[in-house]
Amino acid sequence: MDASLLALFWEGFELDRYELLDTHSLLVTLKPDPARPPRCHRCGQASTLIHDTHRRRVRERDLFQYRVWLDVPVRRVRCRQCGPRRERIDWLIGRQSLTCAMVNWVEALVRLMPVKHVAELLGLHWHTVKAIDYRRLQREVRPVDLSRVRRLIMDEFALFKGHRYATVAICADTQQVLWIGEGRSRAAVRPFFEWLGPKGCQQIEAVAMDM
Repeated sequence: MDASLLALFWEGFELDRYELLDTHSLLVTLKPDPARPPRCHRCGQASTLIHDTHRRRVRERDLFQYRVWLDVPVRRVRCRQCGPRRERIDWLIGRQSLTCAMVNWVEALVRLMPVKHVAELLGLHWHTVKAIDYRRLQREVRPVDLSRVRRLIMDEFALFKGHRYATVAICADTQQVLWIGEGRSRAAVRPFFEWLGPKGCQQIEAVAMDM
């Protein structure tokens, strides 16, 4: 395995060593790059004064047939402006147990297949994948602009192999999902119109539905 190639993935760190945990799992231990002083997480200022260091184990994107874990020495610097602060690691955001590359890979996969299948494929917990997808949706999905809603599409779909149903309301002009609620009766969809409000309901010109 080419150590110089692996070092390209993790800015500010170098490959120290690696070991096989089993036939399909790889642990990569990193060490700080002496040519790159750590930066304060808050202000971004470089500092050579190290307050302390602790090690974190995080999941990296798979490499060939291996599931990869990183052992990362995370330092706290003595920033002259901010005091003791954790160093900024751009490829490892916050206290997540996954690298940014791994998070991006999960986000790409959930666009193509169900959350359960992504979790099984990558060996991650279902809730971990679901949380990543939820944050992606919060970032990418536009807030609902009720002032533009004039025509509605309403339809039902089956839950749990047809034993239960839900109703979806979509803006026909923007194709944006406005609301989803369990059930398909008049009582089930009433909360949608209550949420739309009197002004929003007065704006509705047409509703397409086959319920």
